[in-house]
Amino acid sequence: MEHNNIGKLFFKDYYKGVDFGFVIDGKQASNDSIANVKQVNNNIKQSALIPVDKPIEGLQTFKATILYPGLITGTGLVHDSKGIAGGYNLGLHFDYTTGMPIVYGSSVKGVLASYFTDFCDREDAEQLKKAIFEGILPNGQLLPVSKRDIFFDAVITNGINEKILADDAITPHTEGPLKNPIPIAMLKIAAGCTIEFRFLLQDTPNLITKEQKTDLFKKIITTVGVGAKTNVGYGQLKLI
Repeated sequence: MEHNNIGKLFFKDYYKGVDFGFVIDGKQASNDSIANVKQVNNNIKQSALIPVDKPIEGLQTFKATILYPGLITGTGLVHDSKGIAGGYNLGLHFDYTTGMPIVYGSSVKGVLASYFTDFCDREDAEQLKKAIFEGILPNGQLLPVSKRDIFFDAVITNGINEKILADDAITPHTEGPLKNPIPIAMLKIAAGCTIEFRFLLQDTPNLITKEQKTDLFKKIITTVGVGAKTNVGYGQLKLI
């Protein structure tokens, strides 16, 4: 397996061999350009897993297996294939240093905050939510930054058959639900991979312990999933 920086291949090197003179007014790219993009696609999918080290010691962590059909994230990032057959049209989030696909910590925090009161059956759920995600205690006091919880990026720790990425496509229809689907090629984190969620949690005085937070976070994430298009089955997880 080659050890490539997948993020660099995907966002920086993707079009180096493309002759954009052949991608004008809807015309198809040259055969050489198509072949180059296909080769880059293959290099991306064949790249081996590079572990993303924990940023600090003493984190609260848990791992889960990504279920079929896989996990997608970063679809809002621009990655236009310029009309090249087989080119990926949607973005993906990568760790800047290693190039490995990740789920941003801000996305993890957003999911947890959105569903927190649905899963927390305590009467003070709203107060807990403000304390954990906004740093506001019930008495209105602001927690110092050093006492607030930190939500790190979720990272892949194990691939499936040494691979971590796979092809996929979505097919929006322009002329009704059953006519003329237009496939949009994209990358996804493959089903079967292991993803690790990482937090630096602290006891919130007189409200909740870091162990209780971790258990609640596990329950939320493994129930609702993470990433994009969870409503159609992506990003679903099984706790390890």
